Amino acid sequence: MTTTPPPPPPAGPTGTGPLTPTDHRAFAFLGHVNSSLRQCLCTLARHGVALRRDAPERARLLLDTVRPWPLYKGGQFLFDLMEWEDLMVDGDPPPVMSTERIVAACTLPVRLAAAATEEASAVTKLVPGQRTTAALGLPLSLLTTTARSTLLSAAQDLTDLLGPAAPDDADPDDDAGYATDPEPVTDDTGAELPPLEAGFYLYEDIALGALSVLGPLLADHAPTDPAPPA
Repeated sequence: MTTTPPPPPPAGPTGTGPLTPTDHRAFAFLGHVNSSLRQCLCTLARHGVALRRDAPERARLLLDTVRPWPLYKGGQFLFDLMEWEDLMVDGDPPPVMSTERIVAACTLPVRLAAAATEEASAVTKLVPGQRTTAALGLPLSLLTTTARSTLLSAAQDLTDLLGPAAPDDADPDDDAGYATDPEPVTDDTGAELPPLEAGFYLYEDIALGALSVLGPLLADHAPTDPAPPA
């Protein structure tokens, strides 16, 4: 008994397979996001390695201070959950991301955090809810406009950080890997950055690098208490 073979599956668009041009463009954007995130994380980690190398006592005190904080522990959980170490160490080392680019992307989130944790004024404490809005002369339309502007600015900052790097940020001819690159790599201040160290220290180095790069920005938003806490 002769059986008829099943018909072949329908072919996709000629030369592209089942994916559409929009799919390819979407993946291209997401690839840029991954690359820029990897570039940022690797840059912060290398700043952290440099800090451990050049100022080991300061690095130890910084880590001892932040380790008990939920923000640090939560960051470690997300780092492990999203397997960012694999993202960072897979492939050739990315170019160093400039300090200005990292700080610019983090300025708005830091300002929002500072505003959210700032001590409320006496008027705000005494007049809650809608009366506070009226007392401070902030109509709902202004609050809505401010919120919309804040979200748009935050989105733009994230786009600047995670979008494609400018052509002069990287050397297209530089394809050396972690183990074979003999040339020292410097950040935008001219300081030499050592290669990152995978393994136990990697998340700690990212935390140290973030404190080093963003330290001046964070210090600018410190509480203005007349006396330091005991």
